[in-house]
Amino acid sequence: MRSGCRCRHRHSYPEAVPFPDDLPTQTLRDAARDAVPVVIGYLTLGMAAGTLLAAAGLSWWWAPLWSLVIYSGTMQMLLVPLAAAGEPLTVIAASTVFVSGRHVFYGLGFPLERLRGGVLRRLYAVHAITDEVYALLASKDRTRMSGTYLLGVEVLSQLSWILGTTAGALAGTWLAAVVGQDIQLLGFVLTSLFVVLAIENWRTQPDLAVLTLGAVAGAVGLAVGGRAALLSALGVLAVGLTALFLWRRTTSSSDGVAASEEVGA
Repeated sequence: MRSGCRCRHRHSYPEAVPFPDDLPTQTLRDAARDAVPVVIGYLTLGMAAGTLLAAAGLSWWWAPLWSLVIYSGTMQMLLVPLAAAGEPLTVIAASTVFVSGRHVFYGLGFPLERLRGGVLRRLYAVHAITDEVYALLASKDRTRMSGTYLLGVEVLSQLSWILGTTAGALAGTWLAAVVGQDIQLLGFVLTSLFVVLAIENWRTQPDLAVLTLGAVAGAVGLAVGGRAALLSALGVLAVGLTALFLWRRTTSSSDGVAASEEVGA
């Protein structure tokens, strides 16, 4: 026997949680939320960079100054031994081009049109582009991004880098007063950094030709020695990479023409 009750059960469903890409990108609070991974990474890596600076015998105040003006983790770490050894400006300039030259191309895809205001805001936005900041902003919908959000991500990221490098430099200065000359052993941090970068690059994009060029350039630098070591190694690397690029481009074009002729036949 069927019951005459026609009760309608109303089911309450939880509200849908927006996907990460659907989260708002308007306010400074939104910027702080999304910049957390970058801030954590910059604090830890910045402390290592600051400690390396102190280990080279440089004053701690170089850390916040470089972090404000240069603002490039890899370049700042590389600049420590160059500055400590008194390398000429030509070597430092060439190293900067090789290490941080890619940032020029970041500006081509950077959403500068979202910024409102004077030229200084735009200049700072270009200056504060890093790999991590660019990757974060590129994952967002630029049409929904405000200038406040964009600058907020950049400012918070750079402040965390300045704080990390300064804390590391102060800690390294204190440690140098305790252990003395043994603080120089921390210079291996730079070697470790580039070894890890090379391993990660090989895991994502294994290229034996590029790896061989790097090894040859390093061997040339060691053979030359002195202040010309780094500049000669960079020169060999530049010539080798350019030749490799042109050769691969020519080869791929020839293969494409041959394939087209086979299809046409």
